[in-house]
Amino acid sequence: MAEIVPFRGVRYAATRGRALGQLLAPPYDLVSLEQRDELLRRSPENIAHVAMGEERAGDGPGSNKYTRAAETWAGWMQNGVLRRDPAPALYALEQAFWAPDGRQARRRGFLAAVRLHEFSEGVIVPHEKTLTAPRADRLEILKAVRANLSPIIGLYRDEDRTTSRALEAVTAGELVAETDSDDGVHHRLWRAEQPEVVAALQQAVADKRIFIADGHHRYVSGLAYRKLVEAQRPGLPPDAGHNYILMFLCPMSDPGLMLFPTHRLVFGLKDFSVARLTGALERYFRIETLPEDIRRPAGRAWAIAKLSEHFGKSSSFLMVTAEDQKARVLTLRDEADLEEAELPRNETLRALDVTVLHSVVLQHVLGLSASAQENQESLTYVRDAGEAVNRVLSGEHQVGFLVNPTPMWQVEAVGDAGETMPQKSTYFYPRLQSGLVMREVFEPGTPSP
Repeated sequence: MAEIVPFRGVRYAATRGRALGQLLAPPYDLVSLEQRDELLRRSPENIAHVAMGEERAGDGPGSNKYTRAAETWAGWMQNGVLRRDPAPALYALEQAFWAPDGRQARRRGFLAAVRLHEFSEGVIVPHEKTLTAPRADRLEILKAVRANLSPIIGLYRDEDRTTSRALEAVTAGELVAETDSDDGVHHRLWRAEQPEVVAALQQAVADKRIFIADGHHRYVSGLAYRKLVEAQRPGLPPDAGHNYILMFLCPMSDPGLMLFPTHRLVFGLKDFSVARLTGALERYFRIETLPEDIRRPAGRAWAIAKLSEHFGKSSSFLMVTAEDQKARVLTLRDEADLEEAELPRNETLRALDVTVLHSVVLQHVLGLSASAQENQESLTYVRDAGEAVNRVLSGEHQVGFLVNPTPMWQVEAVGDAGETMPQKSTYFYPRLQSGLVMREVFEPGTPSP
């Protein structure tokens, strides 16, 4: 079902330690404007100058952050800041890290060019919806630079551990890059070009479906770019570069594959009051107001731990409100009538905490339409639980909803059913770095427009 091929990776000439780490950046959707500006200042050769450049006064169709990205990329390729590897390969990647929950772990997988498939074909499977603005932004970057700057994370089933055995053979060899990223993750990279290893990894995914764990916007932009190329140059061969996209592929059974939640913060609600909100929510949820002072670190930690007690047992959220500086655990009532909330028909999707939160709380009770949620009107997404609580208590947001992680089996079940979760339902830790290995859409020696 899935097809992967080796590619000639584009990598920084710097390959070790701080010299390389200073040039990498988190994926664009993790970077605030302040962080972006720091990355741009850090080095004139940081990948942020290409992946997430700044807008400037006087920008227009002929000169803007996308045209500057293309010029920067071309200049780096010409002057040797970036180098194209001499031969196609797959790339084994190991990430060693301390997880947000305190666990020490290691994740292994490999990078490949993966043939694009429409989601309707059931070969590449999404697990959550996408947002309009990021899709458009990533498409413009792809059109301008014609390169995949940050890999998508794809997961697949590998019960017989074919991938692990193949990667053991690769990681016994010489490293081609090693560094630490700002989040403390230690990255080690190897080229896998032995024919028997490439064949084994190709076979490992050949009859599998790939679930997108991270990078939905980049994948959808890749599909859109493929359509643009086909419209401009019909008749290109099936192995033309625009038919593939860069992915980091990891077995679902890898012990370092960790799933964490994304929390929701709401702002800009007119005539908001905690009393009215709790009154409306009581129709659907049991509400437990926690006595601990969440303004204190110990109180926040206790409240978050209280939410975790419900993991895998019931649809529950931790609601934090700025007005009274309180935290409440909301637990869906078994007898709640949810007909008016317009939940999806699929039973697995209906049972997800994030589905209940979006359909019942955000849309039905608070009145945020599906389009308002997609466009992030009055809605902010935050991954760190402590940050989420602080941003509500500061008054920046009126109310926040912290959620438990979505279990992996539910992510698989939703994908198997051909459904998608609400946007930003989950995130897999650690994220991959932009700039460690990149892929030209039309590398030399491949068919191109």
